[in-house]
Order: sequence, then structure tokens, then C-alpha cells
Amino acid sequence: MMKTKMIKMMMGLLGVMLLLASPAYATEVMPEVNWVEGGTTVDVGELSTLQLDESLLFLNKPDTKIIQEYIGNHWYGTELGSVFPADENQNWFVLFEYEEVGHISDKDKDKIDKKKLLKSYKEGTEESNKELAEEDRLYVTGWHTEPYYNEADRTLIWALAAEDSAGSPVINYNVRTLTRSGYVSTLLVTDPERLDEDINMLNTLILPNYSIKEGFRYGDFDAATDKVSEFGLTGLILGGAGLIAAKKAGLLVAGALLLKKFWFLVIALPVALWSWIKRRREGSKDSTLEDSN
Repeated sequence: MMKTKMIKMMMGLLGVMLLLASPAYATEVMPEVNWVEGGTTVDVGELSTLQLDESLLFLNKPDTKIIQEYIGNHWYGTELGSVFPADENQNWFVLFEYEEVGHISDKDKDKIDKKKLLKSYKEGTEESNKELAEEDRLYVTGWHTEPYYNEADRTLIWALAAEDSAGSPVINYNVRTLTRSGYVSTLLVTDPERLDEDINMLNTLILPNYSIKEGFRYGDFDAATDKVSEFGLTGLILGGAGLIAAKKAGLLVAGALLLKKFWFLVIALPVALWSWIKRRREGSKDSTLEDSN
């Protein structure tokens, strides 16, 4: 599955570049989506909102599906929406997803064993690599960002650093916001060389302006009626359900299972895509002005 996901993403990006370079571009071959410009507050699914900075663009769930499938990414159905830069010189996007796994206890917030977790990831990926061709293997090299939990906003953040068989960096940057009945994942997709810069953008322009709606917040949990998750923060870092399997087969399994869904190839999108975004927006503006006249 990991190999398929990488191939689909690479082929999708190649397809975008070829399409944008072809004469067909002039005949509106690109999918129609509704770009919401910054300076307003948008709903991110039913359970959250985002105060959209003026430098950003937003796509709701249906439009996110159109774009993600168009560029070759797999669609799981758990996605809520996505954010893109308005500046065509910036090549990144942020994807929001929601998993309703039950209320996750944070009682183990002071017991997160970073060394044990890293060892589990390394052993798990090594075991998983045995079933893969050399060119498809990943090698965990350490923490890019050690796991830490912000109890004030119920957010868990961590990032693993790895390399592929060619020595190219692959970074898995994770943000999980706990809710009443599960968690929201915030996935940053960008070029590894720009990761630190774009993480700063994420931490200043997006996460502080993202909030869970009343009724869905972590503190709204009702023990009498709400489902409780089978895992805590440590299990969330290990990939959720991976911890359940790990109880029977050891932590080694958790690292291998996590690769099947929670590992993402971090890669820059082609500049041509951002040029298309800018042109589409300008075209929409021109149409609006013509209609008003």
C-alpha cells in the first residue's frame, strides 16, 4: 500500500505538470473548485472552524476531494478540508482529517517514553522492510520533533525523520487535536527542504486560528453516553489501532502497521499547480466583476 500511494502521488504530480504544459490547458481541462479566499472564517467539517488568514486559500471537503484525486492522492473519506497558500511561489498544503475513535484519555501525558517509541518505530520499519523491495524501503533515522502534548489546546505533535533507499529525506509531521469523540489530524505536505519554514507558518497562521466547536470539544465528553477509545496518547503516536495489535505481538508490530496509513510522503507540488491556482482565482474575480457590471 505504501508503494502504491507513493507511485500514485508521483504519477499524479507528473500528470498535473504535463497537463499544464499542454495545449489542452487553454480549453479548461482543470477541475472546477470553489477557492475560498482569506479574511473570513470557514467551517472545517461540522466540528471545527478556521479563521482564514488573508494569505491563505481554503477548500471544503467536496472540493478537497476533487483536487486530491486530481493530483493523484488517495481519498480516505475522513478528510474535512484543505488549506493552500495564495502566493504561487509557496508550494505546500495542509489537509485536515477526522477519526471518530472514541474519547482519548490524556492521563499518560507525562509518561510518553520517547526513546521506547523511537525504538518501536525503527524496529517496526525494519521488520516491514523485509517484505519490501530495496527501492521501496524506509529507514527511520530519529525524531525531527520529539512528541509533546499541549494540554491547553489538547494538541499532540510529533515528527519522525526517515530516509528512502536512495537517502532522500522523508518526514512524517503529525498534529493531532483531541475532540469529544476522537481526533483531528492536521497534515502538512511540503518540500523537506522547506519543512521548518512551513512548520513555522503552520504554527503561526493556521493552528492558533483553528478551533473545535462547542459540543465537539474535548471537555464536552460525557462519560455516561460517549464511547471511550481503547488507547491513549502513546497509542495515538503509535498509530491508534496499531497499539491494540501490539498488545498481542509487541511494540514491533505498531511501527509496521503505522506505515500502512499514517506515513505520508512529504513532497513539493509543482510550481505549475500554483500558477494554475492563481490564474483560476484571477479568472473567477474577472467573471465576478463582469457580472456586477
